[in-house]
Amino acid sequence: MRATILLNFDENTRQVEEEEKRRFLHSLLEEMGVPLDFWTSETALTIEQRMQLRKVLTTYGIQIIDNDDLEIFVEGEKIASWSKPHYKLKKDLSQLDPKKRLYLEMACECWSLFEESGSQE
Repeated sequence: MRATILLNFDENTRQVEEEEKRRFLHSLLEEMGVPLDFWTSETALTIEQRMQLRKVLTTYGIQIIDNDDLEIFVEGEKIASWSKPHYKLKKDLSQLDPKKRLYLEMACECWSLFEESGSQE
């Protein structure tokens, strides 16, 4: 699945990437039926929540590899991935304020086993 997000030129892109990655992971785990009552996708995990998440992931045989790209495995089988976004600098000449003319286009690409099975039905 591809998604495009428009950002202000001065936006903290690293923070936006982390938020999108967190949303993707949270929605994937919810889709799998993993109990996440201790964590909402809108907030970063605290240390205690990370410990809880690690226990839950171990219980369900889920492994997450996060090296800028995100890969999720269940019992050694890859079930999802989220790739580091690509950025394009754009210019909107219709804006009167020169500070608002430049913006970023963030192109995200992700894949999950659930999307494939849903598109075949």
